[in-house]
Amino acid sequence: MIPLFAAAAVVVAGVTVIDGTGAAPRPDSTVVIREGRIAAVGRAGEVEAPPGAQVVDGRGKFLVPGFVDTHAHVAYLEWKRDFKRRAQGVFDRATSEKTLKLLLAFGVTTVRNPAAPAEQGVRLREDVAKGRIAGPRIFTAGDAIDRTAYFDGLTRPVATADDVRAEIARQAKIGVDYVKLYAHLPPELVAAGIAEAHARGLKAVGHLQETSWTEAAALGIDGLCHGADWSEKELPAGKREAYLKDIALRGPMKARLTWLEAVDPKGPEIAAMVEALTRRSVAVDPTLIASATKFRGDDREYTESPELSLAPAWMRASFPRLSAVRDWNAADFRRGHAAWEKMLALVKLYADRGVLLTVGSDEPNAWIVPGPSLHREMALLVQAGIPRGDVLKMATANAAKALGIESEVGTIEAGKRADLVLLTADPTADMSNTRRIEWVMKGGRRYDPKRLLSEAR
Repeated sequence: MIPLFAAAAVVVAGVTVIDGTGAAPRPDSTVVIREGRIAAVGRAGEVEAPPGAQVVDGRGKFLVPGFVDTHAHVAYLEWKRDFKRRAQGVFDRATSEKTLKLLLAFGVTTVRNPAAPAEQGVRLREDVAKGRIAGPRIFTAGDAIDRTAYFDGLTRPVATADDVRAEIARQAKIGVDYVKLYAHLPPELVAAGIAEAHARGLKAVGHLQETSWTEAAALGIDGLCHGADWSEKELPAGKREAYLKDIALRGPMKARLTWLEAVDPKGPEIAAMVEALTRRSVAVDPTLIASATKFRGDDREYTESPELSLAPAWMRASFPRLSAVRDWNAADFRRGHAAWEKMLALVKLYADRGVLLTVGSDEPNAWIVPGPSLHREMALLVQAGIPRGDVLKMATANAAKALGIESEVGTIEAGKRADLVLLTADPTADMSNTRRIEWVMKGGRRYDPKRLLSEAR
């Protein structure tokens, strides 16, 4: 795809800059972009346009850093078996490329791919980096490491610490950026995974449960996925046995309702967890949208959203059968709607206590469309009570810090990569305005969202 414009220098004049740091918007600003980077930022009259630069009229518009989706499974897998048995995922390159264009059309210029078949994830990353396909810059993990191969095609089973080390060595040789540790790993295997990843210069992230977040933070994990760990260890002692029985009787997804009903956000267990996350600077991507589409999975806002038409055909067709709550009844959903408020309260607590929060969509889980779902996630974070400016920072500067690329992207500052989004309305006044995108710039190249959407169909 040809970018909208790729001049040597572009000047956005008269624009309001929302720089990603959490500072107040700066109206009537000028931003100079040259050779793929931000050359200068200043008030009107303080910055001169280079000779021959194209000048973009930014009056009445808002310039923000490119959004970062820290939980985007861009290596799309088509699942061939019923999830009641062992699920088999087969990599779908064509749908993956469409996913990348959807994300870019919605202002996402960087993604962390938190689990993927290692070879395919690295190949996608390199093809984007070399300009063979359009899409956000990718930082990818390899196959999730777990004690089960239930998600065949996405997970690698291990039984011992030596197995963990061998699998990480395999993925490191392929060239992954991250190691993903999964739910059924006990603390000793999580410890082995973190140590081996760090020894090889890789970061370790976790979707954990058997190992609690408190334990993982103490072991040195770099990032955690989703809004809770669902570990019985984070519940009051008197509530743990009933929760474990519920997992055995009703399954792990319905048991999450029991976990949320039992957890005490003001109790010592959660206080210790949050303190550990904050002290160790562990980044968390809450993926509230992934919880909303389950606990509120009977809501037509998700199941009949007009946004579903944007999803590639295979992906859209898969949503009903891949839904983790397709067997829930009305009573389950009533509990889910009530539990949702506890989920929001937990995430607000993380924000209030200084946990490094980022924004992630967990696309393409059921009803989660790549691109627009990141904006839904931002709106849900505002619903949790987090100020809009802080949410914008989570989607930009915080995410860059979590990925270790804060010197390159995440804020609008001279010297950084020109990953930018021009909006036609103020996102600090209404979070939904993050969707009102005129153009997206990645590395100094501007893209037309409408054209990207057309190519993604």
